[in-house]
Amino acid sequence: MSELPPELVLSILELIPSDDPLYRTTVLSITRVFPNLPANSLLFKRIVLERTEQVTQLTRRLVQSDWRNVVQYVQEFAWNGWTVDPQLIVNVLAKLPQLRSLELWIGVHFTPEHLTDIFRSPRAGLKNLSLRFRPYVEKANYLPFLKGSFFDSTLYCLASWPHTSLPTLSIIQDSLPEATPTTGPTPPKKFAQPIVFHTLDATLPPFSASAFLSSTTALRLRLPARPVASPLTRPPHALPSLRLIDLSTCTVFGAELTDTLLARLPSLAHVILDSDTSTSTSSEHTHGGLIRGEYHADDWAVLGKGCALAGLLSLLPPHSQRQLDSPAQPKPAVKDSAQQRSPSGPPHRATTKHPAEFPTTSTKSPLLLARVRIWPAAPRLRTLATTLPSAISASKHAEIRDNFARGWAEGISQLMQTRARLYQSYRLGSISVMRFADEEPLERDEDDEENEGESANGLEGLTEVTEWDENIEQISAPVLCFAGPDRDAVHEEGCAHSEAWKVWRD
Repeated sequence: MSELPPELVLSILELIPSDDPLYRTTVLSITRVFPNLPANSLLFKRIVLERTEQVTQLTRRLVQSDWRNVVQYVQEFAWNGWTVDPQLIVNVLAKLPQLRSLELWIGVHFTPEHLTDIFRSPRAGLKNLSLRFRPYVEKANYLPFLKGSFFDSTLYCLASWPHTSLPTLSIIQDSLPEATPTTGPTPPKKFAQPIVFHTLDATLPPFSASAFLSSTTALRLRLPARPVASPLTRPPHALPSLRLIDLSTCTVFGAELTDTLLARLPSLAHVILDSDTSTSTSSEHTHGGLIRGEYHADDWAVLGKGCALAGLLSLLPPHSQRQLDSPAQPKPAVKDSAQQRSPSGPPHRATTKHPAEFPTTSTKSPLLLARVRIWPAAPRLRTLATTLPSAISASKHAEIRDNFARGWAEGISQLMQTRARLYQSYRLGSISVMRFADEEPLERDEDDEENEGESANGLEGLTEVTEWDENIEQISAPVLCFAGPDRDAVHEEGCAHSEAWKVWRD
């Protein structure tokens, strides 16, 4: 064993996940067998601190000459504690610019200025960022609210970063316990949730449309009782790569799932909308979740149909959307085609109240004379997790899934009919059919006259349909899971929770 090359031993140890509880113990044990093994790159790959004295000791050691080389080995840093001098964390992170993973627990001692200092300089190598806020200790603390201290500046700061490859982002606000226990006959006191981010309508749109999040595939945003779906998806090209979203504890309704999240995030495949029942003894006073007590069998069918038709909802304003389901009307081609684009830029999936016409040119392009229609996308949703009210017993789960699947099948049937009408009109030569390109905007090729014509007509970001048969009738209904976030509960195989556990192991 002692004759094994150190490089081989290091390669074997690198197979152990750095967040494994026995990771450091295993590495230290191996170094006793191989005393000449250069294990610093593994021992300091991940640093997890939970107490103030640990932060103080690390701060002192990082300024020592024999520790300066250790900095280059640190790839992951996690502060998992609530009581600390925030400036110590700021100082430590200033010496670790090459982190790939950063996890911070942000308690009442942190101020927005501390996070601004941490995130002022972009971290190009960051692959995972996790921020967990707890704006209280044992009781509600409204001092930040009274003095106007909110963390909106943190979102603005991150939004200013250039394009990075950040696959996963997690921003969580711990829920305040809704009831404080009492020993006497006095009823328990209830408090409103403290506010971490003040004006989400102003901060979330530029944040979700920033280059910083253009490659993010998994987003966890938990802000108790806050409506986030609309501002998060308002920009035309918000979160273009997102495949998994967790909005548990946020306020999200059924219509927002279908008409907002699924319609405006075309790559979204896994959705988690659980309630927060961990801090309340009564499920009637929980935050988040998708389904309320008034949902019935037909409502689940409507929800399933809406999920299947999200590709239709993403295309046009309502008055133009109806044209996809009706025979072609004899209207001027230029005016009708203009409904596919925004007044000043490439086409997008956002609703426009006043669609502009194509600019008139002296050259009569065939696309200007033809009616342009957008090919509705196939549904991408594969899993959906939400917490049901306590009034719905587990015996009803099978019935709920059946009704959801029935609505899904109806939606797929309607989508196939719409596509068939578009294809028939295309065969007759009365319309041109295009789809949204995978990457927007399209790169313009100077030698490609066709692309040049599309750019001149305001059709950047669209590509002509060449594949007509996608077998969408074979797309099965999404996997529904009602088990909640508890890992020990009985979950559906391949549910959204299991997809999230692959990303976040906390």
